[in-house]
Amino acid sequence: MIKKILLLLCFSILVISCKKDCYTAPEKVVFEFVNASGENLMENGIITSVGITEDTGVGVEVTKTDDYKVILQRVGSFNGTKNYRIASVVQFVDFSIRSSNVTTDCDGYQIDEINFQNTDATKEAGYYRIVLD
Repeated sequence: MIKKILLLLCFSILVISCKKDCYTAPEKVVFEFVNASGENLMENGIITSVGITEDTGVGVEVTKTDDYKVILQRVGSFNGTKNYRIASVVQFVDFSIRSSNVTTDCDGYQIDEINFQNTDATKEAGYYRIVLD
């Protein structure tokens, strides 16, 4: 009798835990900083570092790429909107990221929209071009 109960319990646990075990990370957020002429400000040495913080003051880790862009690490993993600030020697830029839960069988988040204030920014193929003057 105990064997049947244990067998039934094990089978029940197995069936219950068969949900997909996956996570969908938000897409990468990549920025390129240019002047009004389109020159990359990191490539020409005007910007050597960039600080990005949440409006709560928490810093966002960034990684520089070989083609003079920056990748924001671990942003977009939330449901709602967060505000950020870019600090450079040229200009301060405020922006917000609106994210939501993915609509698949997996857990995770997707970035729905990135809005920039007080600057021109365009979405290019795989990155955002931000004009700093």
